[in-house]
Amino acid sequence: MDFIDRYKKAVSNLPENIKEAEVDIERKKSILIGVSGGQIVKSADSDVTSVYVRASSEKTGYAYTEDLDEEPDKVILKAYNNGIVSDVSKRDVINAPETAFNSGNAPKFEKYFGESGVKYSGIIEKALLLEKIVRDAVPSLRSSYAGIRVDTFSSRVINSKGVDVFFERNVYYAQIKITAELHGENVDAEASVSSGSLERLDFDSLTDRVKDFLRTKMEPGTFRPGEYPVVLSPNVGVNIMMTAWQLFSGFKYCDGSTALKGRLGEVIGSPALSIIDTPFHNSTGYCFPFDCEGTPGRETILVDNGKFTGLMHNLFSASQLNAEPTGNAGRVALLTGNIPTEIIVTPKICYIKPGTRPAGEMLQSMGDGVYITESYDIFHSINIGSGDFAIPCRGIVIKDGKPYRSVSALTICGNLTELFGNVEETGNDLLIDEFLLRSYCVGSPSIRLTKLQVNGK
Repeated sequence: MDFIDRYKKAVSNLPENIKEAEVDIERKKSILIGVSGGQIVKSADSDVTSVYVRASSEKTGYAYTEDLDEEPDKVILKAYNNGIVSDVSKRDVINAPETAFNSGNAPKFEKYFGESGVKYSGIIEKALLLEKIVRDAVPSLRSSYAGIRVDTFSSRVINSKGVDVFFERNVYYAQIKITAELHGENVDAEASVSSGSLERLDFDSLTDRVKDFLRTKMEPGTFRPGEYPVVLSPNVGVNIMMTAWQLFSGFKYCDGSTALKGRLGEVIGSPALSIIDTPFHNSTGYCFPFDCEGTPGRETILVDNGKFTGLMHNLFSASQLNAEPTGNAGRVALLTGNIPTEIIVTPKICYIKPGTRPAGEMLQSMGDGVYITESYDIFHSINIGSGDFAIPCRGIVIKDGKPYRSVSALTICGNLTELFGNVEETGNDLLIDEFLLRSYCVGSPSIRLTKLQVNGK
């Protein structure tokens, strides 16, 4: 009997003092090949299976193990005992078979899963090709690195109510990093893309994004702080969304820790702003057919042409607001490296809806203003409770719709709801990227704002 069968048996035969139990088994296999100067400089692989258990009586406790030989009864008991001593009195909700992924109400997702096998020789070939393309495409190149990573994710959710759901997917991820000499200085640039297939990785878009970034590196100049028309580049928008998605967490809405508390159904942005959370998107290889509770993923429109129309829910937050769960249960690993066990709300693929015009046309329409090309400190510069932000960044002064000079050591300041209201239009250059720990994705196109406070010197 393998370890999964032992967990299935354990959750179906719980001791009397444990009312409910759930097991979430997640396996991540990764292969990485890195190339520089036409040579393989990095080769790595990993294979980790994580078992998350929660058990409930009057309240819920959690446990975690990577020891597949550990007795399931003991792990479930450990979770139950952790709940007894916990200061948190909340009891989680677990799925029933009729609402879980395997009930026939699941979305169609097969086309997003891509190739079923991973060929090591093909990964090496693609990494060598990508690095050569970069070397040929970028002038004044000092160094280049190309990496191809293949992640195989599998997830299985089993609980004492009879839920047993499973899926597996491959994600192919390509990244380039370069250093080029511009204006007598070394400039670093990088870009990445993902796909459900090795063959569908878009190397041209990677090199184009790096070349576009290098074109923004101009002679530096001085800057006068003030309120300016602004265009945010896609990677700046992505960095903002890495934190800003929490505004739409059903869990935070319940406890009042989001700046949008009590505003569901109100207009919170301009008609040019729509924000969507979805299990699948053609611009990335990531897909999330169900969450860590076994709830099917579904598209949720969070902001519809400026109106706050939806929240992301796990089972608990949905039960508190008498809403339908949206397949947004997750566990985000802390940046400290601690293992998370408690279930919260997380996105699937949460992105700002793109428009129709390229960024170049948006800059021309802006006339005079600032093009923000890079931003930093993505996890400490936004206060979700108030919506206030102060984000370190750099960019380009735009005059008459054309780049004039570069400026660094800038800070964009304001409030997210004000920023939402000042969205003039979004570009056609949607960028979707993985969260640092590959537990969800966020996305953004270029965003043109009527005004934004920009500080610097």
